[in-house]
Amino acid sequence: MKKTFFPYLMSIILLVACQVLSVSCQKSPINGDLDGQWQVMSVEPQPEEPDQMFDTRLYYCFSLHVCQLSIPGGVWLSGRLSFNGDEIALEFPESLNILEKRALLQYGINHNPVTFRVETLDKSRLVMRDGETVVTLRKF
Repeated sequence: MKKTFFPYLMSIILLVACQVLSVSCQKSPINGDLDGQWQVMSVEPQPEEPDQMFDTRLYYCFSLHVCQLSIPGGVWLSGRLSFNGDEIALEFPESLNILEKRALLQYGINHNPVTFRVETLDKSRLVMRDGETVVTLRKF
């Protein structure tokens, strides 16, 4: 009985230990409800550039200290993120080309760097404002 019970018990203990250790090594969200992928539902007022069309497949992705924007065409633009609960500060590389700078307008980003004031943030909805620009997003 001892010979069959001891190896069985040890394998259960090792399995539980592996699961505990694997969970403890994961990065946990430091930005609370903000972390995750958000779809842009509206930008008010919409960009005024005549050749700039508002694309409905625009996404913000917030994780740790990084913000990524999905530029149409399968390109992701990365920038720095700072979040303190009331404000979201974003800064994108200065080496952006003209097309990428124009694409930022669709996200409500009128200047770089930008600081949005958070008006609403919960598990499913985010509303942020920079001056007269209001960006409404939903958790995707």
